[in-house]
Amino acid sequence: MKLIKTLCAGALAAAASLAAPTLSVAEEINLKYHAYAGVGPSNLATRWFMDEVEKRTEGRVEFTRIFGGPLGKLSGQPENIKVGAFDMGEFSPVYNPGLFPLANVTSLPFMTDNPMAHAQAGHEMFKTPAVEAEFTAMNQKYLFPGQWGSIQLLSHDPIRTIDDLKAAKVRAHGGAAEILKELGITVYGIPWGELPAAAERKVVTAAIIGAPADAYAFGFGEIFSYWDNVDWFYFPMPVSINLDTWNALPADVQAIMEQVGNETVEKARTLLEAEEVEARAALMEQTEIVNLEPAEQAKMDAVRDAAWQHWADAREAEGLPGQAVLDDFRAILSKHGG
Repeated sequence: MKLIKTLCAGALAAAASLAAPTLSVAEEINLKYHAYAGVGPSNLATRWFMDEVEKRTEGRVEFTRIFGGPLGKLSGQPENIKVGAFDMGEFSPVYNPGLFPLANVTSLPFMTDNPMAHAQAGHEMFKTPAVEAEFTAMNQKYLFPGQWGSIQLLSHDPIRTIDDLKAAKVRAHGGAAEILKELGITVYGIPWGELPAAAERKVVTAAIIGAPADAYAFGFGEIFSYWDNVDWFYFPMPVSINLDTWNALPADVQAIMEQVGNETVEKARTLLEAEEVEARAALMEQTEIVNLEPAEQAKMDAVRDAAWQHWADAREAEGLPGQAVLDDFRAILSKHGG
């Protein structure tokens, strides 16, 4: 972050002595934001957040916006924020489970069919001491949920049964991988950037990915023929800021960013849902909707709780409070109507 000094040292020292320091009208703050992808669904919420912060600070805070991933891939976002390669960006605990093991409670499968409640619960969960400590360890301050998209299944062949899933070569991550492993199904952990080519070559014949928005935006409706439009889990995409950068901000700017961040929770979902109207209609034209048969979905649901418990047990084995975090998240989710 670059702070442009406009006041003499004595004036700055006087301002620092106030209980609630305010930002001089003449002072400018520039924050560098990096998006791992181009302008699109994955950064809808963050673009709204930045616009609002710039507006509410009357232009005193400005964001340098870098899109397309020139400073690194999605998996590299946490480390780059940590060291200050840029100030702010989205990342996902799903891509960084070793760094954010407890935050990954938000990616467990089939927890709710209410994405708004899930985003609200995730926002609250990331502010609990146990999960906040993971951000602090990475020299970050959590701000708000970015894209919190639905994760659904697309495939080359129709998948109606568990046996169909077992016969497929399924790309999966996060909660989808957890539950497929419970069913004894091998999963392929192909990175997002390599997935279109892998799907076209049928290295994988099914993929559990963001849909409909991302699936349509990245052309997967033209690659796959079938679409299971059921939410397997919701992809957590928190936005964080370098902690040193955050601590250097004046208190009034921090307060504005906190307020806008809280408002972004609901706004992120409404923005994404608006984006999904066109994507859903287009994806329905490109693919045929085929869902698991009810009895087969019941089999999936029957192992869901076991997948949750195995996740908690694995965290406990690592010396982390996995059970408490799982219990807390379920309670928070229920409070929000999920």
